Formats: sequence, structure tokens, C-alpha cells
Amino acid sequence: MIPRYPRGMRGAFVSAALLLVVACDSRAKASDPARPEQKSKEYESCGATMHCDGDLRCFDSMCRRTARSTVGDYYAALGASLRGKGEIEGAIDSYNRALGHYDSEKIALPPDVDCAYGAALAAGKAKKDHAELGARVLHRCILAVPSASLLRDHALADLATLNDAGLDPLTLGRTSLADVYLTRAASGPSTDKLTVTVTATPVPAGKTYQGIPELIGGAEIKNALVACWTTYNAASKKDAMTVSMPIKSGYIPSEYEDEAGVYTMKIDPTAGLAAGSPDAAADQCVRSVIEPAIKDLKTIRDAFATKLTITVK
Repeated sequence: MIPRYPRGMRGAFVSAALLLVVACDSRAKASDPARPEQKSKEYESCGATMHCDGDLRCFDSMCRRTARSTVGDYYAALGASLRGKGEIEGAIDSYNRALGHYDSEKIALPPDVDCAYGAALAAGKAKKDHAELGARVLHRCILAVPSASLLRDHALADLATLNDAGLDPLTLGRTSLADVYLTRAASGPSTDKLTVTVTATPVPAGKTYQGIPELIGGAEIKNALVACWTTYNAASKKDAMTVSMPIKSGYIPSEYEDEAGVYTMKIDPTAGLAAGSPDAAADQCVRSVIEPAIKDLKTIRDAFATKLTITVK
């Protein structure tokens, strides 16, 4: 006798049966849980080593290679440490050493080391050679890693920093490396966010000294100092321009009893600057702006001697 079920229950059994049919893959075998065409490539996710392609092994849910140069990886780690401290040239040198050890040991360079090398080069974009090579290495990184990997995301972010260095983004659309990446004209540095700060060592005790930093912070003087910074930045590739100058205020009595004396300002030369250097040129430019403005300042009523430091960054 065929059991009879309520109509709703019969539907439930039919649905469960269909789910079992859909969930079952007749081609899957216990000895081959992942077919070769389905296995994860390098830097793709995995649950176990058997899910990884070739000689890759599953570490922290990601397929990774085991053939590594310990010395090469040390220099890569040193490069990362130096870059974190802002020592870009030292970082680039360390990554070069890492690449050298991988090459001498005849071990294929892992993309993670190559990607970090490209990031360090991009951070040193003030030198055009670094910027050009950085774009090339970062493109090589992108071609070597999966499209959804963090390495690719970071490489694209580093490439974006090369936009003002003249990177042509169309070169990144190629499936092979380009000959040249910086084919656009480099854009000049933005001056909108530049700030001018004035400090004195020691700080003069007289109240009227405050008129000097107020004068330098005014729009007219600031614009002239920004022009000095633009020239300095182009010559030195540095983002901050600092100029220090010894300054004195002294009282000169009048020759006549019925007339008051006057306070005069004097700016002494700065010692130790190499002739023809960007720092010497910046010193001369800033002095040409500050000296006449300070000498015309009539509000100083205190005698002092200090070192005035002007920073534009």
C-alpha cells in the first residue's frame, strides 16, 4: 500500500529530493576534491593545501609558494622598516638587495616583494628615475597577482601617487609591460595648502616683537615666500623650506635733546651655506623679501637679539 501524505507534506518531500539532486556532483571524487581547473592560484583563497594549484601551499587561508630566499626576505623586511621611517633611499637600496639575492639563488621573485619594491620607488618619486621604474614595477605587480587581491589594490593606490609625476594610466591597460610610463607632463606642486610659520630662538621678551611674525604672516609677504618655496622645491625636491637668520633690534639715541631716538633692525648673514646650493638660494630669496619689510616696520620698541626661523611647507 502506497502511503498517502497531505498535499503540503508531499511538496516538501519533492523539494528535498530536488535539493539533494542539485547538491550532488556526480563528477566529484573523494580523491580529487578540487579539479585542476578549479584550484586556487597564488594569493587566492584556500581551505587546505589540496585546494592550491601546483606546488603552492595553503597558509592563513591563502595559497603561497614555499620557495623563498631567507636573505632576500630579510632585505625586503628591512626595506619595509626603512620606508616606514621615511628613509626612502635606504628602503629602495634594501629592496634592490632583496632582488639581487633572489636572482643569485635562482629563485623566482615573489610578487609580494616586487610589489613592495614598486611602492618604495613610488615613494621616492621626487627622482624621475625612481618614479618611472616604480610605475613599471607596480604594473608588473598588478599583472602577477589576482584581480581581487589586496596586493593589487595597494599597487593601484601607489600608482595613483604617480599621477602628478606624469603617469599615463592607459599604459596600465596593457597585458604586457610598456616601454615608458611617465609620458604626460608632470604637474607642478600645489601651493594652496602651504603654511608659513615663524619662530624665534630665544623668544624676545619685549611685546612689540610680535609685530614681526604678524608682518611675515600677512598675505603679501606670504605670497612672496611661497614663490621662494616654489623655486626651492623645484631645485631640491623637498617639501619644506626652512631659512634661519640672526636678527637684532637696537636703540639709537637722537643727536638732539628734543627728539626721541629710534630702533633699528639688522639681519646678519647666515653661515655655513654652500654657494650655489638650493639652501643658499632659498636664504637669499627669503632675505630679499623679509629684510626690507622688517626695516620699514615702525612698531618695534624693544631691543633684542634672536635667530628668526621661517618655514614654508
